[in-house]
Amino acid sequence: MQFTDGTWTFDTEVIEVVVKNPQRDEQEREMLNALARYAYNRYKQIRDCVNPRKCKYMRVDQVREQLKSPAKLRKVCNLFNMSEEEVQYIVDFVKKHLKYVK
Repeated sequence: MQFTDGTWTFDTEVIEVVVKNPQRDEQEREMLNALARYAYNRYKQIRDCVNPRKCKYMRVDQVREQLKSPAKLRKVCNLFNMSEEEVQYIVDFVKKHLKYVK
């Protein structure tokens, strides 16, 4: 699956290979940093969209629970013009690789 953020085009297969490799060149580090920024910003948008209590942040597991509802998943997809796979991939990436998100 591929998705685009401005000038960056992220391919999920390439990302998985780069994440597993501890020795990264400069371009791979730059790509992962750009993806982390993009994924975090998208995750915040997704979280805010499915959060029933706007004044209280949700944990990643709570966001996943909310996205199990087909209506909320469709709402997120339509609002942000994303596919269901992209939404799920971003939430999974944030959970696995962004340690500052709880």
